[in-house]
Amino acid sequence: MLCGRGHSALGVLAVTSLLAARAALAQAPVIQFPTTPSPPASSVPANTVPSLNRAPGAISQPTLGAGSPYGSFPTGQPVPFDPYSASGSSAYNFWGTTPPSNSAGVFAQPPTSPYAATSPLAPPPASPYFGPGLAPPPSGTGQPAVLFPDGMFTDPQWDLSQSMRFIQDLRLRETYVAGGKDDTDLGINDIEAAVTFTLPNFLTTGQPLFISPAFALHLWDGPANIDADLPPEAYSAYLDFQWASDPMLQLGAELGFRVGVYTDFDTLNSDSLRLQGLALGTARLTPAWMLKLGVIYLDRNDIKILPAGGLLWTPTPQVRFDFFFPQPKLSAYLTTVGRFEVWWYVAGEYGGGAWTIERADGTSDRIDINDIRISGGFEWTGPRGLTGFVEAGFVFKREVVYVVDPGDTFNPDDSWMVRAGIAF
Repeated sequence: MLCGRGHSALGVLAVTSLLAARAALAQAPVIQFPTTPSPPASSVPANTVPSLNRAPGAISQPTLGAGSPYGSFPTGQPVPFDPYSASGSSAYNFWGTTPPSNSAGVFAQPPTSPYAATSPLAPPPASPYFGPGLAPPPSGTGQPAVLFPDGMFTDPQWDLSQSMRFIQDLRLRETYVAGGKDDTDLGINDIEAAVTFTLPNFLTTGQPLFISPAFALHLWDGPANIDADLPPEAYSAYLDFQWASDPMLQLGAELGFRVGVYTDFDTLNSDSLRLQGLALGTARLTPAWMLKLGVIYLDRNDIKILPAGGLLWTPTPQVRFDFFFPQPKLSAYLTTVGRFEVWWYVAGEYGGGAWTIERADGTSDRIDINDIRISGGFEWTGPRGLTGFVEAGFVFKREVVYVVDPGDTFNPDDSWMVRAGIAF
């Protein structure tokens, strides 16, 4: 069993550290710098910077990725693009669960709801005194408990009350791909953790820059009794940068860049460092349709670059169909349970990754683990930015590629997977 290898303790340690950091942040004192009360968020355009390029009649689109439990990191939080896999906001693929094409969510300023305000769960108006959902005190009864009632700066560009919070979210995710009894079978258990920071109004574009450091532990079970071999574990440590233009523009762009180290740490060389990226051009054809075209640079040993593109269709705030290659996702609102909004979805992705490893005979090699994954599941978003997802799927077209000894390349049998995650 994968858990029997004794390395899952590393994943538990990473989770414990993140939760401790989150608790410390929650206890830190908060100082507000209010200005003149703003109208409800639903009436404020996503981008207040004037532009002649804004599509006529464009309407806000639901933000399934940023607000999806994960965009697969759907969460009302940004969902980083993942060239490896992305079942959408729910897969929380730190770079791809909401397909990188999620211009209305992953890259846009996250709304109160990960999917934007749907009719069953419209967010209450924000209070300039106590936060979302609470009304201001009656006239003449008390003053807001703030350090500078008139604002710290007169220039709104420097008014901290207008800024997005710097620490956007903490995300945890685990993916299990079942092994088998054949010598060429391969079981996989991936445990991942990430945190996202936000720089609002990046380079005065009116849109935020998302920065996400992440760490993943990969536990491998197999193969056995063949020339090919894999170490019991490997690691991924990387830093993501994401930016997109205002999704309401008629013409825009979505950009992502990742730099990381992928290795078992027994073999650490220049090949362990990989650079990956995303570049998409977007065109809003109608208020409900957006065209996206570009490339995803994977920097794997077998495949370096993939064309990317498709159509995003959001006919209503309760429906989001992203016909995007190589990470399609079709999702729709299902129901509301208490204060949690529940969505169902089906998605596809190009899974796997690339690492440098040490072979059983002590030599170094570079490998790819490639597969195609189709999954279905549920994702939800709730109060205080708490979101999550759970899904199950089928894994096929599996391949483990060796670069130094290509003759050792083998094909594991098709398998099934389960994946779950949470963000807060």
